[in-house]
Amino acid sequence: MKIKIIDNCISLNQQKSIINTLSHNTFPWFYQSDITDLPKTKNQSRPALSHYFVVDKNNNSEHIDVIMPIIIPHTKNSIIQCRSFLQFPLNLKKYGTDDDSPHRDLSFPHTVYLYYVVTSDGDTLFLKDSKVIKKITPKQGRLVIFDGDIEHTAQQPQDEVRCVINFDIHEQYEF
Repeated sequence: MKIKIIDNCISLNQQKSIINTLSHNTFPWFYQSDITDLPKTKNQSRPALSHYFVVDKNNNSEHIDVIMPIIIPHTKNSIIQCRSFLQFPLNLKKYGTDDDSPHRDLSFPHTVYLYYVVTSDGDTLFLKDSKVIKKITPKQGRLVIFDGDIEHTAQQPQDEVRCVINFDIHEQYEF
């Protein structure tokens, strides 16, 4: 399985800059009624906030420069999409978990760079043949790079806010 974990992928000052930007009261977060983005028949009603930095290879955010240090040392090719998600702890009896909604971000070859903005619960799960084969716990400054063909999902946080920045990159990472 092609997964690489890099702790403290950027300096502590850069980590704090990202946290300060994303937590500032002027940062434009947008409400999603269900972060799983599943068909209505499987909708889990797990609300979250999102911000799209890059959409269809085009800059969509005035805040793009603050997050670029995350990937600059790793890739110079085009970002297909980049988004951030902010999930709040929920009553799991009401909302359930995301364990049953594994996905691939895109339907064609790509590499995913998943950056954890803050330390939290809500592990990222990697699956093969519907079985969890690896769990990674969100830790501030941690970057997980993986083949976009790997099915993955996120557990709903129960205790802490979970905030990630997800880059989908056209080039293939050399593992």
